[in-house]
Amino acid sequence: MTDALRFEVLGPIRAYRGDEPIDLGPPSRRAVLAILLLHAGRPVPMERIVAALWDGDPPENGVDVVLRCIGALRRTLDPERTSLLTLTDGGYVLRVGDSAVDAGRFRAGLAQARREQQTGNADTATLVVHRALGLWQDKPLTGMTGTIFEAARTRLNEERAEAARLLATPSSAEQAATAPAVPMPAAAETAVPMPAPTAPAVSAPAPAETAVSAPVPAAPAAAKPEYPEPIDPWDGHDLFPPDPMSIL
Repeated sequence: MTDALRFEVLGPIRAYRGDEPIDLGPPSRRAVLAILLLHAGRPVPMERIVAALWDGDPPENGVDVVLRCIGALRRTLDPERTSLLTLTDGGYVLRVGDSAVDAGRFRAGLAQARREQQTGNADTATLVVHRALGLWQDKPLTGMTGTIFEAARTRLNEERAEAARLLATPSSAEQAATAPAVPMPAAAETAVPMPAPTAPAVSAPAPAETAVSAPVPAAPAAAKPEYPEPIDPWDGHDLFPPDPMSIL
């Protein structure tokens, strides 16, 4: 029957046998169960239970109230007296494993997600974190007040925030989907072109502003150069000098 028990602290304090909820009775009894579940499998001294119930200011009959609560929890949770809730030298022990408490399953999932993240299995870590966060129903330890419960609530919320940070880490598939594609350069683009020479800039005077833009006349055709008539340098001269013998 012990194996069929499961408990919830990530929200209101609840207990189930299989799928059937168990009536835990008044808030004081739930508070005693809560402090035992926060230390599942470990002894809790009587003075710590008393301090948790009355936040360090217990009534004179505080110990008697706790003893009555523990007796009622034994009858409710362990009617066959299988030593589920026993007294040891160190205090009272609720002998349930971590897997019987939602907080224990959450912490086990968070530890697995850390390992998966460290080994590069981001996708598996994301799935594990989703399952672990699905165990949360409300504010942890709902209805429990006092310093001890507030400290436990803060610790659980910090662990939940760590799980959310792991969940925010993108998986390998998401990284591949969002990574920008790097185009390969074309073969023609591999050569580095030489810069073209640039003519010196010449500042042109700004045209005068007119009311109506006049059409720009076409530039006159360039006149062909006129060359003089060819001159014969021997014009009027004999090609050969006269024979001196012909003069005589």
